[in-house]
Amino acid sequence: MNDLYNRYALALLSIAKDENKVQEYRDEILSFNMVLKENPSLIQVFSSYFVTEEEKEKVLDSLNKYYSKNLINFIKVVLKNGRAYYLTKIFKESLLTFDDYLKIEQGTIYSTIPLTKKDIEKVILAIERNTGKKVVLKNVIDKSLIGGIKVVLKNDIYDASILSKISALKESLLKKGN
Repeated sequence: MNDLYNRYALALLSIAKDENKVQEYRDEILSFNMVLKENPSLIQVFSSYFVTEEEKEKVLDSLNKYYSKNLINFIKVVLKNGRAYYLTKIFKESLLTFDDYLKIEQGTIYSTIPLTKKDIEKVILAIERNTGKKVVLKNVIDKSLIGGIKVVLKNDIYDASILSKISALKESLLKKGN
């Protein structure tokens, strides 16, 4: 199935590159995916055999003022191919594909308390300097860290938590004890 999602994602990326609007399409995909998450019944409508193709197209056409014509047409193709149920997974794969193309790294910053926007921006700036990629982080609370932060990206982990320092100290003491 991942192959299916990837083919759609690559097709959408190709359209975006042809128009030289990769970032704009990425933003639209994020937005439309949020609409689908907030309105799961929309996927049911798009998947239903009791809703005609014309009615589904009317729903999509009503979104023309918010989304580009090509994105709406792309979604129509997905629906016509009977893949409405997979739309969120296709969009998830599309975001990964677009992020790779745009060199955007998605990640999570774990902390014991909610971080301010300014604190997150400082961490992002440091990681961007280190990786050369644009970084987008979401903050997740993890009380097990005791203090400090831990950043998890696709291929990297930056751990500045007290828990990791305690673990390193414990390991060091155990090695010296042997």
